[in-house]
Amino acid sequence: MVTPLQSVRLLSSQFLLKAIKETEQQSQSQSSGTRNALLQRYGIDTSSDATRSQKTLSALLEAISSKANAAPTLAKTVSTDVTSASFMEGLKEKLEEMTDVQSTSSQAKAMLAALGAGTLTVTDPVKGVTVKAWDVDSAKEKSTSGKSGDKVEATDWSSFLKSHLARGDTGAYTKTAQGSYIDIPSGGSAYFGIIGADYVYLTWPHEKTAA
Repeated sequence: MVTPLQSVRLLSSQFLLKAIKETEQQSQSQSSGTRNALLQRYGIDTSSDATRSQKTLSALLEAISSKANAAPTLAKTVSTDVTSASFMEGLKEKLEEMTDVQSTSSQAKAMLAALGAGTLTVTDPVKGVTVKAWDVDSAKEKSTSGKSGDKVEATDWSSFLKSHLARGDTGAYTKTAQGSYIDIPSGGSAYFGIIGADYVYLTWPHEKTAA
């Protein structure tokens, strides 16, 4: 999928490439001043050092333009139904992405371990449903398209989080060493964030540490 930032970079690259090609098409009899004026019109440095590297820049821009113009990969749509396999697939992908970020790596690895062990719970309080997450890539769940889940009292996010996230003496949310919140009802770890397009609440048992 081509992001807005990639689109801006591509447009800039195409303008630079167009300017370079236009200068290359100028006849040998044209003065250097005319060629420089054309380059400057596109905001390109015309100093001697910049001119010497023009061929390298042209090749680089050609490569960038070619890659960005390739058929875009459509973003996969993640279901907002937390009891569906589509959601579980999106959940696992999100957690795997989080392992690559230093600030969330430890927390994500703990959630992935809980996912594999069948102890990760997903709750959508707005829809009033909770379900045990499952690994869509496991042999046991390959053909699972969805599960029934359990009904919980439907409520808004503000009320739900106030009653579920533990706070310290200062009123700030309490967090574990992994950076996870603490779920009051279960006493386990908790995560609140977006999976796909909607917010969800994840809980799992505290990771056991060696004595």
